[in-house]
Amino acid sequence: MPVAAEIDRLADMYHLRDGERETMHLLADAARKRESSARVADFAQTYVTLERASKEIDYYDAELILASAQTEDYARAVLETSASGQVDERLSDRVARGAILTRPKAPTVRILLGEASLHRLVGGPEVLRDQLKHLLEIGKLSNVSVRVLPFAVGAHRAMGVGFSILRLGAPSLRRVYTEGLTNATYIHESGEVDTYEHGFRDIWALAADERRSVTILRRRIEQIE
Repeated sequence: MPVAAEIDRLADMYHLRDGERETMHLLADAARKRESSARVADFAQTYVTLERASKEIDYYDAELILASAQTEDYARAVLETSASGQVDERLSDRVARGAILTRPKAPTVRILLGEASLHRLVGGPEVLRDQLKHLLEIGKLSNVSVRVLPFAVGAHRAMGVGFSILRLGAPSLRRVYTEGLTNATYIHESGEVDTYEHGFRDIWALAADERRSVTILRRRIEQIE
């Protein structure tokens, strides 16, 4: 495993920018601690490492619940749609990621979900109902806030885009993560990260506040047959 000086030499050789250099150091540190999961897709390995090291996480998606906030049955239903197999092994890793929400010095997490996520029957009605109940429970944690962006909001600047913003304290860095079917994008340029942060701030303000979001979640739970 390369030491810090070797990583710096590699970064110099490949003319990496400061943000990329910091990420390399972070990944090497995680690898030394054996924190990476071999059962996570290669393009998501960096995300899982950043997630563990984050002090703040902002998440927005119109349809999909944050992975670390998924119940086991919901996560299984999601993973079963993947072509990569190894569902049982990957499931245990995903469920374990939920521990970041309740660990000592847990990150501050803001989960912003489009109302569609409350209606898509991932795993069927019972699985979705239990997942929404789980959201209500984790929303009671002092470090977790859950908001719903209602259909009635109409058009907004993040339409068609799902993303996570991760902020770390040591080293101090910010990353935006977006994921596709076969790869992922890690955005680190300051101006671009600012754009995502401003976008998240805007749609967070448009969303139902935490109290009204609880009402929306409870109403939807009652509707599911």
